[in-house]
Amino acid sequence: MSDKTSTSNELDLDIVEEAKSFVKKLLQNKTSGQWLFHNYNHAKDVAEVAVELGGMARLEESELEVLELAAWFHDTGYVKCREGHETESVTIAKEFLNERHYDKEKIEQVSQLILSTDIKKEASSLLEEILHDADLSHLGRKRFFRIGELLRAELEAIENKEFTELEWQKKQYDFLINNTFITTYAQKAFGSRRNKNILKQRDNILDAEKITRRLQTGKDFGRGIDTLYRSNYRNHINFSAIADGKANMMISINTILISVIVTLSGASFSVFEGLQLESLRFTIPIFTLLLGSLVSVFFAVMSARPKVTEKKVTRKKMKRKDMTLLYFGNFLEVSQEEFTRHLTELKNNQKELYDSMSKDIYNLGLVLKEKYRLLSISYTAFIIGITLCVIGFLSIFLITNLQ
Repeated sequence: MSDKTSTSNELDLDIVEEAKSFVKKLLQNKTSGQWLFHNYNHAKDVAEVAVELGGMARLEESELEVLELAAWFHDTGYVKCREGHETESVTIAKEFLNERHYDKEKIEQVSQLILSTDIKKEASSLLEEILHDADLSHLGRKRFFRIGELLRAELEAIENKEFTELEWQKKQYDFLINNTFITTYAQKAFGSRRNKNILKQRDNILDAEKITRRLQTGKDFGRGIDTLYRSNYRNHINFSAIADGKANMMISINTILISVIVTLSGASFSVFEGLQLESLRFTIPIFTLLLGSLVSVFFAVMSARPKVTEKKVTRKKMKRKDMTLLYFGNFLEVSQEEFTRHLTELKNNQKELYDSMSKDIYNLGLVLKEKYRLLSISYTAFIIGITLCVIGFLSIFLITNLQ
């Protein structure tokens, strides 16, 4: 009888060592680099703490063995999936234990313990409570913050998203507050450090809020960003002034030409003096110049004419940040209170302010583009009119002299 008992204990020790080697090989080979938290090191920590707490609870050898096996296998399901990994962990554990003809009743105990690690379930036995506390033991350790950064990197890689510093610190704080140790053994071993971690995490949140506030108010952006926007606004104003100056010059030149042409034509073709055939030869170049000047002055006036571009402003567009109220053409239909509230929000969020200024510069650029397009047409019409007029006069002069 004693020989059988001795053999059974040796097999029990062997099964734990085999499980340890199996889990190590499985997790190191099957989990990719993105599993920075749920890996072999985490399984090892949970197993060691589970054995420690089980010893403090004076568990029997058989209970301690089942607990340690469950601790080693509880996260092996991550090699297949993240959601519902507990079920996959049970499948892997059963397959391993059945191959080694492990006791059926103990296999069911291991399976129930693994399923109890689901954070949504409540522990219903001492073994489940101990495994729960072992799984969360990092909450009461100095390494909590270092391990937290590994978990953050893992979640960002898996979920393909990036947490802001404030978002992550709040998430960590909520996790600390909402998860507690159940057994008195874990409370004694890790409770004090968990409380310290909570206090330190509150400080981390305050620091993250300061960082966020600095980013939002632009204190970390430097003066180079302000210089960039200031230069852009100044350049737009200068280019707009240049365009208006060129437009005024074209208006002055062409109005003078039109006035002279109309005056001279009225004097030359007066009905009181009679229409002379020779004078009629010059009507084509004269009217060509007149038409060119008229087209030129028209587009020059259109370029210099004040114009307010109105866009339909809706709350939906403002929430989506599709438009900015900094551009004066956009806030014409907005009330003074809403406009003031919008500027207050911009003062508190520097990123949104700079985005609005960028859109404002873009809108000014569109206006400037239209000014220069009209001005270009004005200059082109003026050049064509002058050129055709000169060619016409030269042609008439040459033809007249050759005759």
